[in-house]
Amino acid sequence: MRRRLVLLLVVTCLFTIVALGTIPVPPPKRVTISSDDGGIRSPDIDNFIRQVESWKNNYPEKFDYLKKLLFKENFTTTEYKRPGVWVYYTDNKTNLSRSDEVKIAAVVKNDNPIEIRRVLYLTMEAQEPGEKIFKPLTGTQIQQVNEYDENNISFPRGFPELKSFVFLKKMGDIRLRIRATDGQFDWSSSEQKNNDSPANGFYYELPLKIHNNPPEINTTSMAVYPNPARWDDYIEYRAIIVDKEQDMVNVTLHVFKGDKVINITKPFPSSIGGSQIIFSTKDAKLFNESDADKNFTYRFSSDDGINTTWTNISQGPRIRPNPKIEVSDFKAACEDDNYYWWQNYNFGLKAKSQGVEPVNLTVDLYIDTPAHPGKHIASQTVLVPTNDSINIPFKGKQPFDVADCNQTFGYYFKYSAPDQDGRSQSNMMRSTKVINARLVEYGIFDPIMIIGNLVPLVILTILGGALIERSILRRLITSMKFAFWRR
Repeated sequence: MRRRLVLLLVVTCLFTIVALGTIPVPPPKRVTISSDDGGIRSPDIDNFIRQVESWKNNYPEKFDYLKKLLFKENFTTTEYKRPGVWVYYTDNKTNLSRSDEVKIAAVVKNDNPIEIRRVLYLTMEAQEPGEKIFKPLTGTQIQQVNEYDENNISFPRGFPELKSFVFLKKMGDIRLRIRATDGQFDWSSSEQKNNDSPANGFYYELPLKIHNNPPEINTTSMAVYPNPARWDDYIEYRAIIVDKEQDMVNVTLHVFKGDKVINITKPFPSSIGGSQIIFSTKDAKLFNESDADKNFTYRFSSDDGINTTWTNISQGPRIRPNPKIEVSDFKAACEDDNYYWWQNYNFGLKAKSQGVEPVNLTVDLYIDTPAHPGKHIASQTVLVPTNDSINIPFKGKQPFDVADCNQTFGYYFKYSAPDQDGRSQSNMMRSTKVINARLVEYGIFDPIMIIGNLVPLVILTILGGALIERSILRRLITSMKFAFWRR
């Protein structure tokens, strides 16, 4: 580097002397330097000087052109002009949502000579909806003195933190501009009001309209588990919330209990694809014993800090009645292991009162087959004690007919008081036995079969035989008489 600087200074002096023509140039003295191997060589500067003299003598036109390339006029301008700054935005879309990606930059035109240019510090400012003044919106970007093209225009300088307007909490019209400072002056792009070019992306102030996409709860995803439920069960309210802006959303569960509304608010993260929200009876006490045997409704509201949306009112949960009895040991069996459709069947269950007093309980028996779904078979009323479970039998019932053959069957009970689960009906119990398809009820040697079937059959056979015998004998005698008279 030092050698190149020396060469440049020598050439400049040489050309200056030649141009003035007043000082003769003495022939260069030959300076020799011993090399490591004992030889003698000339310094590069001497060789270069001789080469320049040769160019001057042999190529005067090219030598003059070389002087123009190397000559620089003395700098005399001292007047500094503030550079122009603009907001640079090439997208035609000016109506944006908070989550839309944007690319907004700053552009500078600096016509000052590089010797007096100054480093510029650029900041983007915003006049938010409803505001009258501009406030800083981004951090500071630095424009160096040598970062300009041949037209003295800088390359677009972006602001990395401004990727969208998701941080805005007020929606409406917003204006953006660039604030510049060089350490002495402080100005903004608003000064270029009469010197901008929106068609080319240069704005003195960039006008935009920003709107919000509010969060929405999918009504079809709303559900209560379990439903129905007991008042002291663990109960969950679930739904799916969708938010294109992906805000943290405050969701409120509103449970309606007559004229009273219970509100529970919790924050939930949201997403474009949907996020699940869950409230439960662990968040707050929602029901008590007095709510038994009642229906309730609920809805959700969601607030992203800008907009609040509401769902429709949905049903749930139904609170089961308070239990009055405890039931167990459901049974069903044929009188033997044949399971013929025409046989007697025995059903039963056990029950006891869960209160301090006995319960007058009515129990109904139902069977379920493909041919007879939900068929009522029998009913009885019993007094259920408080201490011990009692049997409630349904004996000697013939619930099936021939249409039920070759099918399994189910059965269940209904009762007039809620059981330990708050229900007035048992679950469907299904038997693994198949109803036998035998079409007759009695065996071949059964007395009823002998008296009712075999005896009449024998009598009819004897009578039929006698009648046939008499008919044949009568025809034989007639034939013999006819033959005798012919003779």
